[in-house]
Amino acid sequence: MSERKIPVLDIPGLSSFQYLQGNPPELVSQGTRVVCMFNADQTFYDLSERFNRNEPVSVLDFLNAQRQLKAKMFALKGGQR
Repeated sequence: MSERKIPVLDIPGLSSFQYLQGNPPELVSQGTRVVCMFNADQTFYDLSERFNRNEPVSVLDFLNAQRQLKAKMFALKGGQR
């Protein structure tokens, strides 16, 4: 049995925070969009709680995480717009 996954479409927010904190998503292409799929585990829920509490993070690190995720998404789409 495979592990349950949670789809997250909030790339600029929750997905970037999870990625920044060391919980990288599995990127899955669904039609014209790319969805971040996270394991439904305690790490995901703990980081989601920290994100919802507006835990402070370095702005530069957060922006870098966003850029990295967007680049991975762009590559998964084959560089198409």
